[in-house]
Amino acid sequence: MCGIAGFIGKDAGRRTRGMIESIRHRGPDGTGYWEGMIGSEDVALGHAHLKITGDMSQPVTQDGKAIVYNGEIYNFGEFLPGTSDTAALSSGILKDGVGGFLKYASSINGEYAFAAVDSSGMILARDPVGIKPLYYGISQDGFGFASERKALMKAGILDIKRLTPGSVYYNGMEKTAISLPGPDPEVKDTSKAVEMLETALAKAVKLRVHPDAAIAFSGGVDCSLIGAMAQDTPLCTVGLKCSYDIKAATNAARMMDAENRHIVYEMEEKDVEGILPDVIYAIESHEPVKVSIALPIFYLAREVRRSGFRVMLSGQGADELFGGYARYEIAQEEGRLADMLGHDLRHIAEANLERDDAATMAHGVELRVPYLDLNVIGVSQKIDASLKVYFDGKGYIRKYILRKMAERYLPHEISIAPKKAIQYGTSVQKVLARLARDNGFKGDLAGYFRSLYEVVF
Repeated sequence: MCGIAGFIGKDAGRRTRGMIESIRHRGPDGTGYWEGMIGSEDVALGHAHLKITGDMSQPVTQDGKAIVYNGEIYNFGEFLPGTSDTAALSSGILKDGVGGFLKYASSINGEYAFAAVDSSGMILARDPVGIKPLYYGISQDGFGFASERKALMKAGILDIKRLTPGSVYYNGMEKTAISLPGPDPEVKDTSKAVEMLETALAKAVKLRVHPDAAIAFSGGVDCSLIGAMAQDTPLCTVGLKCSYDIKAATNAARMMDAENRHIVYEMEEKDVEGILPDVIYAIESHEPVKVSIALPIFYLAREVRRSGFRVMLSGQGADELFGGYARYEIAQEEGRLADMLGHDLRHIAEANLERDDAATMAHGVELRVPYLDLNVIGVSQKIDASLKVYFDGKGYIRKYILRKMAERYLPHEISIAPKKAIQYGTSVQKVLARLARDNGFKGDLAGYFRSLYEVVF
């Protein structure tokens, strides 16, 4: 939806404007600023706007208070009056402050990061999954926050921290506002689990579909299920020529009778090389797995935006909720699957979501993740681990309950499709390995990516 930033301290207004300019890609449709005082200190808030729903300008101000907000709240009408999520959240926080937010934080279903200022100080908050990013830090000149680290670097802040998902930052301290539900495996019946999951996921997809939305589509069960539930939404595939993902997605679209809404964006090897420095700059990382995964997402977001889409739905989160990774088979064998799934869900923001947000918002495309809807998460926590990584007498079936539910919507061949990581499915990994070798980093992607990171930063 946007990029936000702010500063308390010396030259707050100038620093905030500089920060917003450094993340203007997140909000190409306009900027807004507010300046005020907290005691004797200057404070400023900034906002770069990506217009998706409504056109409410930010920062929102009232009686010397102000707020900037990034996100989508899908059920705002249930607990706050307002014509939009921005208006509802703003009116509630500007009226009641941090105490008011804490009262209804657990009722919010959506993704958000915001900062609000009143005479007593500044509050930062982030949704409990961590779908929307927020970072903060302190320098000798003051305190700053922003949607991306590079904005804080622009303000001279180098000791940067991520705001923990589900937390608020107030008066120099983080405090947990809302926690994700823990395992409560009361459902062991397959039919009941399928019914509960279908109801929750169908609603989550419906809430996130938008006229300007597309679906990131590889032909796997996670994204195909979203595509089947959102029958009018385009399915967009990325990969190099003859890659596994292009073949699988083309085949899946045919079986789903969705060829008329399937769009393939075919990469060339020169595209991989050309955008690699931009990807590293966007995600602010040189870690090999993150870069390799981010690159095809970055390219897809660019092409999707060029095609006129501003929102992209993704299957992110299904693996962590329902047991999609190979390592979960060992965990199930050892009786620790529920604990591992819980750990991976709690850390999904730093592992995956911040990377994906940065890769898509680099092109002004908002990523929406239906599987990480709080109601879907709640249902997943009620389903026994034995239905997630299921032993059928011969071997383990990962994401078993999701695949069983998918049979209601998808051909059998898609519902049992194996998982293939995006960097391999798109053939991007092969190209990156060759580029590293050609640049003197044979077998050392980490060294190659680090050398590019040092150039862009």
